[in-house]
Amino acid sequence: MAHLTGLAHIGVCVSNMDRSVGFYQDTLGLALEKRFTMDNGTELAFLRVGGCTLELICRPNGSVPAAPGQVDHICFDVCEIAPLVERLRAQGVPFLSESISTMRGGLEGIKNIFFTGPDGERIEFFDQSGARA
Repeated sequence: MAHLTGLAHIGVCVSNMDRSVGFYQDTLGLALEKRFTMDNGTELAFLRVGGCTLELICRPNGSVPAAPGQVDHICFDVCEIAPLVERLRAQGVPFLSESISTMRGGLEGIKNIFFTGPDGERIEFFDQSGARA
């Protein structure tokens, strides 16, 4: 029977491919799998972390269209969140809060923090090592 087998990738529109690939590859540590330009001039880059793929899409004019159903944020599972945050702060990455939060309620004990990527995309680090069952 036909069924979903997984999430293939998440596509994010960016205005400058070199800057965005540099951020996700060099700053966050994703592995660049492939990068190419389509016949219509749109640049694509596929970066991988764990079992997930992030697709960066750069239109020929560098515009980032506001799309219906826009994604709110990208979340990465991490371990040892504090040293990662310190490293990114030292590199000038803008964070949306001063400190790491410890979640409550249904996500008790999970630590998280949000920051922004090169085009203002919201990115979350999600550390589940302290989660309570």
